[in-house]
Amino acid sequence: MSHSSLRKLTRTIVVLLACAAGPPLLFAHEGHSHGPEIGTDVITTGPVAITAEAKTNLALQVEEAELRTLDKTLTVIGHIEAIPSRSAAVSSRIAGRVVDIKAMEGQTVKKGEPLIEVESLQVGNPPPRVTYSAPIDGTVTHRDLVLNASVQPDTHLLEIVDMSDLYAEGQIFEGQVARVQKGQKVRVSVESFPGETFDGLVELIGGSLDPQTRTLKVWVHVANPELRLRPNMRATLNIVTDAAESVIAVPHSAVLGEAGNLFAFVQTDEEGLTYERRPVVTGIRDDKYVEIVEGVYPTDKVVTLGNYQLQYVTAAPAANAEDANPHDAPPAAAPGAGRTVLTWMIGAAVLLLALNLLAIFMRGRSHATEAS
Repeated sequence: MSHSSLRKLTRTIVVLLACAAGPPLLFAHEGHSHGPEIGTDVITTGPVAITAEAKTNLALQVEEAELRTLDKTLTVIGHIEAIPSRSAAVSSRIAGRVVDIKAMEGQTVKKGEPLIEVESLQVGNPPPRVTYSAPIDGTVTHRDLVLNASVQPDTHLLEIVDMSDLYAEGQIFEGQVARVQKGQKVRVSVESFPGETFDGLVELIGGSLDPQTRTLKVWVHVANPELRLRPNMRATLNIVTDAAESVIAVPHSAVLGEAGNLFAFVQTDEEGLTYERRPVVTGIRDDKYVEIVEGVYPTDKVVTLGNYQLQYVTAAPAANAEDANPHDAPPAAAPGAGRTVLTWMIGAAVLLLALNLLAIFMRGRSHATEAS
């Protein structure tokens, strides 16, 4: 047999042995996974059972669905500002220089309290002085002077605002004008106090729209007895335009998914270890709660925290799975066990074939040697 034939026979044997090893040997390598097969589900629907340890790790929290009165609201972005009738400016009435400052910016003052003293430029021994007092109760929000500063008549000295009541100003679009009326309730929230709201009423509605933005200004009167709100804070105004009574409502965080595919997790046992994923249909919503038209009933306990992670937990048959004896269950077959046995059978057959070919080759070579 020629060397060329020998090389061809060798390549044939190598290919047969590689085929016998199967796809794992040809394409897999230790320590790496090539991902799930096509069609593998990541999110499991239906009941989901977890252990007590998993519940703690997920930090699950639930809240009962209740019948509530939900307000239909119009959300407007705006800011806090002073009420003009509760603000006052202090200005100089003479020409002179500042010789005494008794009030600092941020200081709370009472009506009639001395604030600034100005020495007149008129000749005198000593020159005459004028003391300016607070015209209203309030807080000094702005000061435009320092000691020995020169002032003229009508020079702005400082500004005082009574912040026990403030305005929340917002702008509504042209198509929303018909929904807003004086006297409507408003819940105002600011970034400085997350999770808190301040109650107010629509007091003024602008007379004309801004020709550029096509919006109309709205002023909401907000009580501020603790002086927590300050002018120029950014604010969100939720104007109550209507209300729906006795509707099933849950917190916004209880509903997951996208429009047309919304769902919520409902606790189905007392221990809080079994949950059911239910599709839901939602209705109106306010700034905290959303109406559930279908899928959840009063007193159902819905998951409000940890539900996002819960949707990726594999469903289990029972909530008390952690109490089961693992020796009672039949041993699970090793992954790919059937394929491994078949691979070895094919490999053995191919190996025998390769040995036979090798034996034939050796006999042919021996006969050739004897003939020569």
